[in-house]
Amino acid sequence: MRIALFGGSFDPPHLGHVLAAVTARSRAGVDAVWVLPVARHPYGKQLAPWAQRWQLCHAAFAPLGPWISVRDAELANPSGYTFDLITHLTATHPEHQWALIGGSDIASDLPNWHRGAELAKLVEVIAIARRGHGGDADPAAIPAISSREIRAALQSGQATEQVLPAAVLTEIRTHGWYRDGAKDLAGS
Repeated sequence: MRIALFGGSFDPPHLGHVLAAVTARSRAGVDAVWVLPVARHPYGKQLAPWAQRWQLCHAAFAPLGPWISVRDAELANPSGYTFDLITHLTATHPEHQWALIGGSDIASDLPNWHRGAELAKLVEVIAIARRGHGGDADPAAIPAISSREIRAALQSGQATEQVLPAAVLTEIRTHGWYRDGAKDLAGS
């Protein structure tokens, strides 16, 4: 089985993330997409608690169907490095072929990642064109949507219906997440 791994902070997951998963599935012909919310950012970026982001990922991606699933594989990746994750998954699931979903900006930056040259030999990168990140010429580029900007909009009470899946927005409102950035960044 050919599986595309879609890792990220997903803080919160937005429609750009959903479009990236759908685009990767349709363009790259993968059998499945595994959404992997990071447990720990490899460069120390503060994140909302993992359980919160996990719940939001389920809300965002569940409607897409049986070909996509949210997985907790990053919990077993204490370094947070993609190379370590791929090495672990290859050892525990040798029957699968792995690919990575990333924006076109990520694909071009792969050599700068931790053990990036080795990682590039282990997996194919499915580069998704993103507006504002080198993909403007591609008519199928996904819109420029920023989780950072969404968090700021949620904190200030601005509308986010245009950029968040309805189920994600419902979860955020139900739990009062992202209203106070300091409170939400309690750890993961």
